[in-house]
Amino acid sequence: MWFLNNLQTLHEPYMGYGRVIYCIDIIFWYIRVLDIFGVNKYLGPYVMMIGKMMIDMMYFVVIMLVVLMSFGVARQAILHPDEEPTWRLARNIFYMPYWMIYGEVFADSIDRKTRIHTPCGEHLYDEDGKKLPPCIPGAWLTPAIMACYLLVANILLVNLLIAVFNNTFFEVKSISNQVWKFQRYQLIMTFHDRPILPPPLIIFSHLYILINRLFRRCARKRQEGGT
Repeated sequence: MWFLNNLQTLHEPYMGYGRVIYCIDIIFWYIRVLDIFGVNKYLGPYVMMIGKMMIDMMYFVVIMLVVLMSFGVARQAILHPDEEPTWRLARNIFYMPYWMIYGEVFADSIDRKTRIHTPCGEHLYDEDGKKLPPCIPGAWLTPAIMACYLLVANILLVNLLIAVFNNTFFEVKSISNQVWKFQRYQLIMTFHDRPILPPPLIIFSHLYILINRLFRRCARKRQEGGT
């Protein structure tokens, strides 16, 4: 981080990039505070619950990804049949279906026909003589597909995840005292095995450990050679 700070001072155009790196870095520093909470008798078990629930959620994400892609690809292909393959297309496949999981259903764009107020049709013209856009085949099907997707994703899978979290909660709660003692011991041993000097002076501690091990290895080889 000291190197990045000097880089920002020397090259002003990179100031924004360095600031973004600092912002991401501070996220991990705040998350690291959870290690200190592990020592607390009441907060420690909850920290372990969070870790176990994150593992449970990873398996859930795999199932949700299959359901999300099935709806996202079908919706994007029906409503935008002539769109060129770009990274934005890949982003649009996941964008709306993902936020729908949290309750944002994008009501104004559920039905393509309600979003386009002008009529459509092949070889048809409006009152001003302008040619109408062609109708999209199967556009009426997207609301039905979306209803099935929300039924499976929001009601079935999300409640399934809540049930799994509930099971994990009671599982850890039943052994909360043992969990707290183990986390306390683990944190104490972490600081016990850590070098004395703090960063960036910690490099001298590592050099001392490396040289010490090399001397021990050489001494062991000499003893083996002498015997």
